[in-house]
Amino acid sequence: MKLPLHNFKTFMAALVCASCALLGSTQAAAQDYPQAQPLSLIVPYPAGGPSDASARIFSEAISEYLKQNVVVENIGGATGTIAARRMLSGKADGYTFFHGSPNELILPTLIHKAVTFKPEDFELVQAITTATIVVLTRADLDVNNLDDLIRLAKSRTDSPLTYGSVGNGSLYHLLTERIGKDTGITVEHVPYRGSSPALIDLAGGQIDFAVLAFQTSMIGLQEQGRIKILSALGNSVPEPLKDIPKPKDSEQLKDFDYGIRGGYFVKAGTPEEVKKVLRAAVGYALEKPDVREKLEIEGRIVYHPMTAEENEELWNNEISSLRNLIEVVGFEPI
Repeated sequence: MKLPLHNFKTFMAALVCASCALLGSTQAAAQDYPQAQPLSLIVPYPAGGPSDASARIFSEAISEYLKQNVVVENIGGATGTIAARRMLSGKADGYTFFHGSPNELILPTLIHKAVTFKPEDFELVQAITTATIVVLTRADLDVNNLDDLIRLAKSRTDSPLTYGSVGNGSLYHLLTERIGKDTGITVEHVPYRGSSPALIDLAGGQIDFAVLAFQTSMIGLQEQGRIKILSALGNSVPEPLKDIPKPKDSEQLKDFDYGIRGGYFVKAGTPEEVKKVLRAAVGYALEKPDVREKLEIEGRIVYHPMTAEENEELWNNEISSLRNLIEVVGFEPI
């Protein structure tokens, strides 16, 4: 049915007015950012883990720059996907942003059929660090380096060594599977909801080893004789960890070199002006000497601020790299 000409013109005029009002509202909201309300910083793991420690270091400096409160919100479980869904359920206005990595925002979309969001649903506002991934063992496990661990695993044909990570399909899980594929070992995975519970069980001897992001509490546990820090899984480490063993020091994993990049993300569709302000706030934090020192002590290689284009390129490269890792490991979506 065709509308009469005068009705059609009225309809189009109303549509244009509504669109202008929506655009004006979005622009006004962007201009008011971030003064309208406190910001919520979502951390996809329980309090006490390395992601939480990093987020709290950043939150103070970001709050200082924005002159607005930044509230850290810990939402653990399901390898970060519960937190990711929480992020996507809100508005694309920059008042909620995400302290995350490919471990929560790329890998689950590639390996879990039930995950319906896509990496493209998030935009990387600013990359911040590469975390050092480490292999830890219980204190009484008779190994002193990666090669010892591989040899012991090969000898345990009847009762495989058990290892912990932050969840099925996490980068730590997939990297251990990659080690298994490269060396011919079989180990049994025990998934946890975060680093802290995995460390507790490792220190208590409930699992044989763990693959996790480094955090300073691990040094204390080693000094107390409760765990051993066996090696990093990347050959580039921050200055405070320069003496930690690396894959290039081993016989069987010389070419192994992985870290995990972290950054701050917003929901796709967030206004450019809002992203620009938030990027500047994170960049301000990255350039503070005390922030950089704290992050390096936590085992992170700290970036300098990047442009919007550099962040976009980095994010796209991460997606391609992890698709390749999954293909090499042969991990089937579950």
